[in-house]
Amino acid sequence: MEDSHRIVVLDRYSPKLLAVILGILFLSLLDAALTLYLVEHGASELNPVMDYFLKRGPLLFTVTKYVLTCIAVLIFLLLANSVVPRYNFKAEKLFPYTLLAFGAVVVWELVLILVFVARL
Repeated sequence: MEDSHRIVVLDRYSPKLLAVILGILFLSLLDAALTLYLVEHGASELNPVMDYFLKRGPLLFTVTKYVLTCIAVLIFLLLANSVVPRYNFKAEKLFPYTLLAFGAVVVWELVLILVFVARL
């Protein structure tokens, strides 16, 4: 009977948010794969943190990239219902912006690959 007096707080998230999160994680892995392809063909990693892991091997690079993305998504998820009062900005809006950013990076990498292939 004691448990009936506890307050339980559960966050509920929409299926749309799940789709965006899965998109972010997929694009992160795609970004890693495309980066590895580009580096194998003469490009260099500009992010010094990721370059450190890249120099230690492609598997460590990919796993680190994915884990860091997962941590960021988890932090965003924990803060999703928070609002920055001064700007009336709900933290949940960070998800589509993140998806857009990863999408832009992947598109840029695809353009670089097309330019590289066109020169062959």
